Amino acid sequence: MLTGSSMHAESDNAAALGATVQGSNIVLVGASGAGKSVVGVLLARLLGFGFIDLDKEIEVEAGDSVEAIFAAQGEDQFRRLETQIVKRLDGLRSHVVATGGGAVMDDENWGLLSQLGAVVWLNTPPEEIARRLLSKEDEILRRPLLAEVLTHKDPETKLKLLTERINALIGFRAGRYRQAHITVSDHFSTPQSTAQLVRSSLIQAGFLKLYAEVKPYDRWQIL
Repeated sequence: MLTGSSMHAESDNAAALGATVQGSNIVLVGASGAGKSVVGVLLARLLGFGFIDLDKEIEVEAGDSVEAIFAAQGEDQFRRLETQIVKRLDGLRSHVVATGGGAVMDDENWGLLSQLGAVVWLNTPPEEIARRLLSKEDEILRRPLLAEVLTHKDPETKLKLLTERINALIGFRAGRYRQAHITVSDHFSTPQSTAQLVRSSLIQAGFLKLYAEVKPYDRWQIL
């Protein structure tokens, strides 16, 4: 990720968190390349939680990579595997879950994920995602819905087309992303600062509480 930070957190649904959140987990949603996996690992460490990456779980289940599943079996089969894994998360506690960009579009998936705990939308600008991904093109290859831009050789063309593709995907999915309990918008941030922002947003929303008596240790408890 690019360094430097200009970040803003919103928690429009914070007042309703206590009534709507039943689980003790944190579910990260957002566009492919928004940083859910990297931030999720760091956030889990900050909270002393476990970490689950849905795409990695799908790869273990299928015995193949996400891109290979898309190529050989198509997106429909990938989505079926995705739903199988989401169903297995029922009863999970004290984990950060990083979802795939499109996982939330299935109504059944969304219902299950939103009951696991607080859903956080990492709302990263398309142009920022595109710059991050183009700095390490093997990351684009892992994302079948974006990989076609690599057929172009000109860097500016790739950046333009990738930004447009990501923007279109976010536009299609934004209605669902906006249903998250908390929105965290980060611009030119580090993974560490974004993880810290998510943590502070969860505290402000009343989902996490730091117990003063155990300081200076970072002990957290789900309310």
